[in-house]
Amino acid sequence: MKKFKFIIDGIKYEVSVDEIEQNVASIEVNGTPFTVEIEREQKVLPTAPLRPIKQAASAPQSATCATEPTKSDSFIVKSPLPGSVMKVLVTVGQSVKRGDVLLTMESMKMENNILAEKDGVIKALFVEPGKNVLQDDKLVEMESSETVVAPAPKPAASTAPKAETPKAEAPKAAPTPVAGGFKVRAPLPGSVLKVVVTEGQSVKRGDVLLTLESMKMENSILAEKDGVVRGISVEVGKNVQQDDVLLVLE
Repeated sequence: MKKFKFIIDGIKYEVSVDEIEQNVASIEVNGTPFTVEIEREQKVLPTAPLRPIKQAASAPQSATCATEPTKSDSFIVKSPLPGSVMKVLVTVGQSVKRGDVLLTMESMKMENNILAEKDGVIKALFVEPGKNVLQDDKLVEMESSETVVAPAPKPAASTAPKAETPKAEAPKAAPTPVAGGFKVRAPLPGSVLKVVVTEGQSVKRGDVLLTLESMKMENSILAEKDGVVRGISVEVGKNVQQDDVLLVLE
């Protein structure tokens, strides 16, 4: 058994890796058991050590290309967790949109997608597939291409008060109440991106149940055993805390 300790946003996590069978590993996070799927890729060793690749200096084309650092809109994407780089999906000079996947990392036996926080252009890469990184290590340098739109001026206040008609809000569908059975809980605080399964659906051990976004990473929540989905207590867009019940298997 291997044990690891992490501190994320002031919260301590104790992770124990119990056993690994082929591409499925049994782990415990703060005493809660999980089964995660490991995606392995063949790593190709480079013939020469790679260095951060930066664009060649050229004549400035716009205000954002000025050499003075105080005028630059560039920013650094850092690693939110220690782990190993699996894939780098962007290249220097490539334009990306907010939410695009920049690279994928393996951390705590989970595949995590590192997303672009805003629109921009890739200026430099500091990592390559197979490289191990620590928390807050530099991954990518980007130059923002988002423009700030000034808010429209408010109209002058009218002298005569207007009666406001209350707007009726459409009722939201309440999540299915959690029934008895095996409860699948959130390993980390985050926001629900996708719910892949439906009530009554049969799942196998290792199947993806839903995905969470946590610390700018996508985390796939896997079924720890064969079963049938009997209750879903979350919906897309809902924020959850660590140990919140996500769904119930029977």
